[in-house]
Amino acid sequence: MLNFNISRYNHLLMKTGAIQIKDNLYYDERSAGGLVYKEDKGKILWLLIRTISSYKSAKKKSKGPVYKFPKGHLKEDEFLKQAALREVEEEGRIKANIITKIGSNNYILWDAENKKKIIKKVTFFLMEYAGPSSLKYYDSEMVIERDWYSFEEANEKLAYDSEKVLLKKAKMKLESILRK
Repeated sequence: MLNFNISRYNHLLMKTGAIQIKDNLYYDERSAGGLVYKEDKGKILWLLIRTISSYKSAKKKSKGPVYKFPKGHLKEDEFLKQAALREVEEEGRIKANIITKIGSNNYILWDAENKKKIIKKVTFFLMEYAGPSSLKYYDSEMVIERDWYSFEEANEKLAYDSEKVLLKKAKMKLESILRK
């Protein structure tokens, strides 16, 4: 497996303005996150966080608190898996172990200050709960709730359709692993 240090790539991005990954497709930002599960009394539960973003766009109002999976930017010299584990610990206040990669989502955001769109790629990993963490963190996006939900509850609560698709992929992958 090729280990690619995306943070160095992000550093180049900052100097050049964008990362070309395919003809006419560029990523301005890279992030990583996790879909964390645990088994509780024979049931599989999924970790969701509920956040309030302090980011306000000039074009639209904040849509309020949303349920989603923990995710965030890569730090300098950080690999995708390292960033995903760190973000899960920071936002979810838990420790987890990576099982496998689930997939990636592309997000198009509007940067009101610079008046341009930003294309962000977020890579997600299936993770197994390993225990609680007392790590504290502070970010512009405030986590107001962390909780475990059944697949059905999580699918209902998730704010973004793209994350619902990832949840379904994670569930199928986990079921495949548990059958072995």
